[in-house]
Amino acid sequence: MEPLSAVLRGMRLKGSIYAAWELRAPWGMDLPEGPFASFHLVERGRCVVRTSREVLHLEAGELVVLFDGQAHVLLSSREAPVVPLAQLVARHSPVEGVHHAGGAGESSRLVCGKFAAEGAQGLRMLRGLPRVVHLGRTKLASLPALRALLESLAHEAASSAPGAATAAARITEALFVQVLRALLLDTEETPPGWLAGLREPRLAEALHQLHMDPARPWSVAELAARAGMSRTRFALLFQKRIGHPPMTYLMNLRLDLVAQRLRDGDDSIGEIAHAAGFASQSGLNRAFHRHFGQTPSAFRRAASASVKASSP
Repeated sequence: MEPLSAVLRGMRLKGSIYAAWELRAPWGMDLPEGPFASFHLVERGRCVVRTSREVLHLEAGELVVLFDGQAHVLLSSREAPVVPLAQLVARHSPVEGVHHAGGAGESSRLVCGKFAAEGAQGLRMLRGLPRVVHLGRTKLASLPALRALLESLAHEAASSAPGAATAAARITEALFVQVLRALLLDTEETPPGWLAGLREPRLAEALHQLHMDPARPWSVAELAARAGMSRTRFALLFQKRIGHPPMTYLMNLRLDLVAQRLRDGDDSIGEIAHAAGFASQSGLNRAFHRHFGQTPSAFRRAASASVKASSP
């Protein structure tokens, strides 16, 4: 398994489409922040994307992904009136899979969706990616696989054929990987995080090893040796590119895996501690409380209560 797949292995990504839009200017929609990454594909026409920090102008065929989950506004122009997304969806029921809204001006077609990831590890991985990614036509011209996925996504998002929603969701998950591939190939500087680590071949090998076998009693010296570097140079590069010391990254990875097993299974906490690489249950209890603010037992009870409360 290559490094990107190893890192994504425990992410539990879920992609979905929440609306395909046929919009006539003037139009504008206000989208709230959330624990996910929003994306918007302009299939036809144009769109202005406004966040608290920037304004982007998208043309037909272009894609924007907001990995930080921030609130943002989509508009036909900077002066267009804005309506909350929930109100637009409530007012305009889909016709053959597409919501129609706006005035009588220029037409645009958008596909809006999101990438969500389960648990603290998944959300942290989403937030470890560049805040906003705009893939314009020039960039997409060199990415034929990504362009093909976008075309398939636009088709399924607007389809009322059997299984269209499921097909769109699966394409969305593949789209996430293709966007990451595009970022890995990009020559622009990447903010510190796991993606920046994967762009550095020596660190990519270390991340590969950590994610494939997090329970192993790794040391900085062993990881540095596998990367072909001195211990000091490896530790400094890891901190610079990924934003954490190697052993902190490993501890966070182990604790996220523990949280996942507490939510999903009924193994004893001692068994989970051993499987995650902790020397003792008491050691896990201390580390888990520092990281999550509660004991593993309390975390498991809260997770179970949440599942029961959300069940019909």
